[in-house]
Amino acid sequence: MEVACVSIHKLQAERAIRELSTLNLVDKSFKIGRSGDTVCIPVVEVGEALEALRKAGLYAKIEYMSLEPVVKPRPLGESFRGLSSYVLIGDILVFNWRSGIPDLEVYREAALKVMREQPRVRAAFLKYETWGEARVQRLEHLAGERRTRTIHREYGLSFHVDIARVYFNPRLAAEHRRIAEEASNGDRVLDMFSGVGGFSLHIASSKKARIVAADINPVAVKLLAENIRENKRLLGEIAVLRADAATLPLLLKPVFNRIIMDHPTASKYYVGEACMLAEKHAIIHYYTRTITCEEARREFIERARKCCGNMEIEYCRKILEYSPSQAIYNVTAKVKTGT
Repeated sequence: MEVACVSIHKLQAERAIRELSTLNLVDKSFKIGRSGDTVCIPVVEVGEALEALRKAGLYAKIEYMSLEPVVKPRPLGESFRGLSSYVLIGDILVFNWRSGIPDLEVYREAALKVMREQPRVRAAFLKYETWGEARVQRLEHLAGERRTRTIHREYGLSFHVDIARVYFNPRLAAEHRRIAEEASNGDRVLDMFSGVGGFSLHIASSKKARIVAADINPVAVKLLAENIRENKRLLGEIAVLRADAATLPLLLKPVFNRIIMDHPTASKYYVGEACMLAEKHAIIHYYTRTITCEEARREFIERARKCCGNMEIEYCRKILEYSPSQAIYNVTAKVKTGT
């Protein structure tokens, strides 16, 4: 069926979808279309959609495309009480284990239901925990293919991921892009816990920045190098470094004006190293798991006041729900070091 939509380049598509969804302009009765590097977003009012995107600094045009109607399956929670969410990493489905649902067969049946409704899902796993300094996930196979490697795509970028050997959270896609949009051409960026390159690749895809991406996990570093090769049209340059964050001041000079600390359970232990590597005026993006934004701010200030000199908290944002009592927060601060 020919449907009116706004056509936009794939690198700007997810941001455009967010802008239009906020204004309730996306026509959710049809699937989004794709053709080459272009994404076609079905909308309820073309004129309003184009104007909204123009105000957001996004260029789009009107197009008519044959799109498939959306057939909504029954919510998972209706069939499996208490089990309503999962994540998709490429073509792999992952459930997080819940103490209220200890029976493995419940997850297996739920996985099979999702796979019947979404044929592109080829494997399903249950994640029990993330452990160790390399942030490895303990998994149990539920259904489908017995492989943990896949290619995940977000904002037009491709990420090779092995969910059994590296940490990767697809729910951070919007956060990756948000930080990339805050970055500037000419930035010197340190990604202290880079994983397979979520933040680094997003920044390099949109800004002429120089980035050092470091991680202690050798598999993550290897996959990051592969992802740099995979995404050929990067504007920025990424240098990959396998290193413990504690040793980075021994390996690098204090030249970074933007530092990303995305290790919510351990960032607080490395604030001193971040301060040592910051140039005189720098921005630190600090991620932590805690109860409230106020608690996240207090945690960063207590850790940073001893080593970062003067500081100014620009904002604190709640990024993800982690548990009924905790969430992941981002504290972004300007620091002035003594160097």
